[in-house]
Amino acid sequence: MVESQSTQGNGSTAPAQPSVPAPTGYDAGHTLIYGDSGAGKSTAAATYPTPQLVWMWDPHGKEMPYKKRWLAEGGRVHLQDDRFGTPVEYVLDAGGTLQCQIEHFIDTDPRKPAACERFLQRVDAFHGEMPDWQQGTLILDSITFYEIAARKWSQYKLNPSTKEPRQWFAASTDMLEEMLMIRFGSLAMRVVVVAHVDEDKDEVNGEIVRNPSAPGRLRKRNPAGYSELYRQHVLRDSKGDRQYLWQTRAGGGWNCATQLDALPDPCRATYDEVAKAIKAML
Repeated sequence: MVESQSTQGNGSTAPAQPSVPAPTGYDAGHTLIYGDSGAGKSTAAATYPTPQLVWMWDPHGKEMPYKKRWLAEGGRVHLQDDRFGTPVEYVLDAGGTLQCQIEHFIDTDPRKPAACERFLQRVDAFHGEMPDWQQGTLILDSITFYEIAARKWSQYKLNPSTKEPRQWFAASTDMLEEMLMIRFGSLAMRVVVVAHVDEDKDEVNGEIVRNPSAPGRLRKRNPAGYSELYRQHVLRDSKGDRQYLWQTRAGGGWNCATQLDALPDPCRATYDEVAKAIKAML
């Protein structure tokens, strides 16, 4: 059930009852999940502990994995704009507890971009409310559409008069580098970032591998900012059913990594596998 509200929010709803204990040192790591379209990346991210704060850059409808579980169990969604003008979906469970807050950063007119500016304001405000979310998970979905928004912001607002289009790509790379590698890297909480697969290949530790899609120099550098780097893919079992899996260690032409020695490779694409590996290390 979806309910609409016109009251302006302040960009934050303090979660009432987190679903898991406060993160331990092992569980405060940052995870980058990448894979092809349809591999179930958002569905996997949605398995991480609640409350979840989702910074959604993908088109409307792509946020459904973060809502469907709670709606199926009798939950509801409240819609409203926050004080920055960002559309926000507050996903409540059947008992009325906030489980997921989805903030949509998408421009209705790319020639009049505003999403990136609103996002910077939101990130600045987030540092003051981070304690409300530290027992849950911060999710950014996805790098692909974030980069497009950043590039259009440069093209149509920040640097519209340049005769060198490469400056727009350089600007989007700089913006994402600052956000994904520095500002996100400073967050002492559970963070998940979703990305697609880059079409080009890079050399990592003497092996030619595929990396998460990112602009410019970030294609190779961005994975270094995450303690967990999982490639998500789909295989069919003997019955023909789809199996959604994470590759957790480098091999076969894919760049992957984990700090969790007990995490299988491959493993099911769900936080349950991470939680078990953490428990085995404590």
